[in-house]
Amino acid sequence: GPLAVLPLAAQNDKTCSIVWSTHEEESQQLLALDDKAFCQQLALAFEHRLGQVVRVGPRIAFPLRQRHAKNYVVPGIALVGDAAHTIHPLAGQGVNLGFKDVAALSEELLRAHQQGQNLGALNILQRYQRRRQGDNLLMMAAMEAFKRLFAADQPVIRLLRNQGMRFFNRTAVIKQYVVMQAMGLK
Repeated sequence: GPLAVLPLAAQNDKTCSIVWSTHEEESQQLLALDDKAFCQQLALAFEHRLGQVVRVGPRIAFPLRQRHAKNYVVPGIALVGDAAHTIHPLAGQGVNLGFKDVAALSEELLRAHQQGQNLGALNILQRYQRRRQGDNLLMMAAMEAFKRLFAADQPVIRLLRNQGMRFFNRTAVIKQYVVMQAMGLK
C-alpha cells in the first residue's frame, strides 16, 4: 500500500517517520517480522529508491479512518483540527489543516470581540465553519485520491504514477507551488 515519508528533526537528514497503509492482515504480517526482514520489506516497498533501510524503530498498527463532522459549531462550541476532521496522513496535512482551523477561528473571535459581540454566538462561529469546511473537504478528497492512486497495483497505473512523480520532482515550478499550497502559504 501507499507509503508516506515524514522527515524528522535529527542529527542527519536520513531519519523519518513512515506511515505504511496496508490492509489489516498485511499490517499484522509486517508487525510480526524481525527488524532485518522488515527493513527488507520496506526497501522493496520503496522499490529501493531511497537507498538501503538500515534501522527501524518500534512499529505500531492502528486503523486509519477519514472522518468529517457535518457541523463544526453549535452555540458556544467550535470543533477544530482532528475534532472536526481526520484525514489519511499520506502527506502529513492533518496538522496543517488544524493550524488553519485555529487561525480562522481566532480571526473570527477577535473580530467579534472588537465589535463587542458574543463570542459564542452561533452566527460568529458559523463564519469560521464557512471559511474552513470547504478547504478541509477539498484536502480530504485530494488525500483520498492520492491514497487510491498509490495503493493501485495495476501495471499501467503504476507506470503512469511513477512517470507523473518523476515529472513532478523535475519540475521546480510545479513542485514549489504544490509545496506552498500544502503548507498553506498560497
